[in-house]
Amino acid sequence: MLRLHFIYESFLQICFPLQIGWIYGSVTEDILTGFKMHCRGWKSVYCMPKRPAFKGSAPINLSDRLHQVLRWALGSVEIFLSRHCPLWYGYGGKLKYLERLAYTNTIVYPFTSIPLLAYCTIPAVCLLTGKFIIPTVSSPLSISCNHLDS
Repeated sequence: MLRLHFIYESFLQICFPLQIGWIYGSVTEDILTGFKMHCRGWKSVYCMPKRPAFKGSAPINLSDRLHQVLRWALGSVEIFLSRHCPLWYGYGGKLKYLERLAYTNTIVYPFTSIPLLAYCTIPAVCLLTGKFIIPTVSSPLSISCNHLDS
């Protein structure tokens, strides 16, 4: 088995020198590797054979799931703040516009939690304090709009 592995690795080094391999140094090395491969002109396809080719493991409880999501979010922010950010990396390369847009969407999703947090928090704060952000009938704004209803 070790000999077969050595032959396979030697074959890859001969056929694809310095072109195949994971990009290390990131928490989300799979996204970074795929992004750099697409920037270099490699094509990828979604393969779903009838018999599962790979079996992985998934988190089995909430704590593990939250830890995994946090790891993905930190990796996405890390890529966003690095020189490999899809917004400016790879121009002049072979990355298509929609591929760039898809990678950008992948790395900015942690920032969408900020408006979501505000959207969930503001109504609770309004209910607890009794101050609402929606104009009331006695508000000058609502009075000026009354003539539109009649």
